[in-house]
Amino acid sequence: MVKVSVIVPVYNMEKYLGICLSSLVHQTFKDFEIIVINDGSKDRSEDIIKDYQKQYPNLLKYYSFPNQGISKSRNYGLKVAKGKYVTFIDSDDYVDIHFLEKMYERITTSKADICVCDYYTVSEDDEIKEFKIDSFEDGCFKSNPQLLLKINSSPWNKLFKKSLFKDLCFEDIKYEDLLLIPKVICLSKKIVKLDSCLNYYRIRAKSETTIVDEKVFDILKILEKLNNFFRREGILEKYYSEIEYFNVYRVTIYTIQQRYQTNRDMRERFINAAFNFLDDNFPQWRKNIYYKKKNILKRIIESNRLFTKIYVNMYRR
Repeated sequence: MVKVSVIVPVYNMEKYLGICLSSLVHQTFKDFEIIVINDGSKDRSEDIIKDYQKQYPNLLKYYSFPNQGISKSRNYGLKVAKGKYVTFIDSDDYVDIHFLEKMYERITTSKADICVCDYYTVSEDDEIKEFKIDSFEDGCFKSNPQLLLKINSSPWNKLFKKSLFKDLCFEDIKYEDLLLIPKVICLSKKIVKLDSCLNYYRIRAKSETTIVDEKVFDILKILEKLNNFFRREGILEKYYSEIEYFNVYRVTIYTIQQRYQTNRDMRERFINAAFNFLDDNFPQWRKNIYYKKKNILKRIIESNRLFTKIYVNMYRR
């Protein structure tokens, strides 16, 4: 039995995979396993994985499948993980060598379900920028509902108790992180933060998270599913302002992101669908107490359907 399992899905990532695996095998923390799932890569990723496995046979566990998607790869990693705690590392990212040691110490000494840390973003030009998550006191969503707004909905800068995923899994859909992590946050009994940047998140211009295509409409399906979960758990009514802003924040991000969309018809369709979603589900969303704290110019553009369209169209020109 190991204390921590690190789950690393891999798909065609030969350019960055060595950096990722090197950062893991050189961790100062020793009682852990690395679970690498090769998701049908067609490049040299498999060769890189096998090379590391030969060097670290007792540390790195390797599984290979025909392409099935990141959700199924992560779920398989959870299935075979032997650690009491798990973390997820994307194969183009990497971590500080003290990542596991510091995260494990924080989560165990505080007897928490989740530990969150700050992180760096890494551009394609290797420009590194520090990203600090707003500090918060140790607690849970019900004692501090703003945790849902402060903590990013990604799995990679966090250490989780594996038991949190007993009845939850990643669904096979785009934005799978956004559908799962908020649920885990809401159901956790205690969440703590480590005020240290330990994760390096790589932003790639052509990565799935930055491409704006037809699948952008899935964000509305994701939020609808999440809102149904919030409703079933009695969260939506009790913490309405937080849930409302959670929706508003994410929808407006994607409406403004349509400035990168070259297809004007798709831009128009998504903006209309997004505004309809907010107006139907949260009729008074423009008056949300958190939203009203945003920059007034941004609110003027984001909260008006016509102004949003004008802005994204002018950007395209």
